[in-house]
Amino acid sequence: MTSIALIGPGRHGTAVARLFARSGVSVRLYHHRPAKAQAAAAHVRAVARDAEVTIADSLIEAVDGQEIVALTTLWNAPQRSVIAGLGDHLVGRVLLDVSNPLDVTPQGIIPAHPAEGSAGEFVATLLPHGVGHVKAFSNLATAFIEEGGEQSAVLPFAADSARSAEIVRPYFTRTGWNPWLVGDIGMSRQLEIGGKYNAIHGRHGRSRLDAEEMLEYSGPEAVLV
Repeated sequence: MTSIALIGPGRHGTAVARLFARSGVSVRLYHHRPAKAQAAAAHVRAVARDAEVTIADSLIEAVDGQEIVALTTLWNAPQRSVIAGLGDHLVGRVLLDVSNPLDVTPQGIIPAHPAEGSAGEFVATLLPHGVGHVKAFSNLATAFIEEGGEQSAVLPFAADSARSAEIVRPYFTRTGWNPWLVGDIGMSRQLEIGGKYNAIHGRHGRSRLDAEEMLEYSGPEAVLV
């Protein structure tokens, strides 16, 4: 539990990278535009505590030796490209999926409606057999990602299996968030924009409940096999 790979560090992804790096988890960044990777690395290094922030020259280099691969690109075509580019290099790792079903158009950012029901369920159709899948951080506004961890707010997440959930749990705990398993990847819609874990207001503000509020709102943690 010392490092992760993070692919596609835009605003949301850079916030996720900062959260981990400030908690002592090293981050290896990759962006298909090297200048964006360099800019993100500078922002992450500014808060890193006992953590290395490095830049990979390729997708395969980014994931080499990493247990967790955070995919923080836009949904759909960019995700297809990354997952296809990695192929079997993802097998044995856990993909941390933070996507929301949003399309960037000349008219602005508009919500999309995946045929699978959610961006998380769409990603699940792309993953090779043997890749773990966890959905988290999609319910949070970018500005809340680092802030919430300092307040011990609950971080709801979904996973494809108990094994995947237990792999990511200590990473989340280390950041100061209180990880709370809400179900399998079929719960992704509730973790995305407009879902129940995005719209709720708690003691720490929108999308950030404490443990007592979460228990009342959602019940105890889910149990997966």
